[in-house]
Amino acid sequence: MANALKRMTYAEEAGFQKRVAYYFWLRANQVMAMETPDATELLFAKKVYAGEIDKKDMCLTVITNTSVGASIDAGTNPAEGDLEWAVITENQFGKLAIAYVVAGRL
Repeated sequence: MANALKRMTYAEEAGFQKRVAYYFWLRANQVMAMETPDATELLFAKKVYAGEIDKKDMCLTVITNTSVGASIDAGTNPAEGDLEWAVITENQFGKLAIAYVVAGRL
């Protein structure tokens, strides 16, 4: 079972925030390079570049990934590949972009 308190606390750690932010920057770079990017993701990518997206929000979306969450629950650092998978392949980047739109933050 997930350890919600442990995961929430881990999302506040500066080192984890920097690691996750890197993959959000990577995805933002990919979106900006697309010939016809999704409009919501493009706006979000610009906000990521401008430093206007809360790193804790980024982390909270990423910890919902099964592998990332399980690592945190086990007391180990999530693997870089799992972070990249969550942000890019699982599209936590796009999901957070939509959440920001719905919340009126974009």
